[in-house]
Amino acid sequence: MKELDDAFADLGVFYRRYMDDVIVMLPTRWRLRAAVKLLNRMFAKLKVEKHPNKTFVGRVAKGFDFLGYRVSPKGLAVSAATRARFEERVRQLYEQQRRGELDIPSPLGKYVRRWLGWVRAAGDVVIDINTNVGDRGHTGGGLLYAETQ
Repeated sequence: MKELDDAFADLGVFYRRYMDDVIVMLPTRWRLRAAVKLLNRMFAKLKVEKHPNKTFVGRVAKGFDFLGYRVSPKGLAVSAATRARFEERVRQLYEQQRRGELDIPSPLGKYVRRWLGWVRAAGDVVIDINTNVGDRGHTGGGLLYAETQ
């Protein structure tokens, strides 16, 4: 994946990668198309496939989900899908605890504390999509988000 990082560094765009999740923000459609071509070429070279349900190309102003968060011009929040998974896991752990299937101390309490710590960590993240996209601070720029399978 270092080759992918280097290729996007040479392109001079806002690019971030966490493990196999990639985000690229650009000010124009033309530059977005170039980034899509580059990403497709690099993924083919690295023999990596984009996950069809986790690839998004669109306008930054509409907001987008990335790494469990919803990023929008309003700020950063936990995504709806992440909240739903959390609630389902809490229900499962609660039922297991209620039936006496879990040891003490409670995995439910530990899970909730860890999840809340992750949520609070987002407070330290500053993402200004108005300036990261570029071009006179407008939020109409393009976004490419891809996650591999």
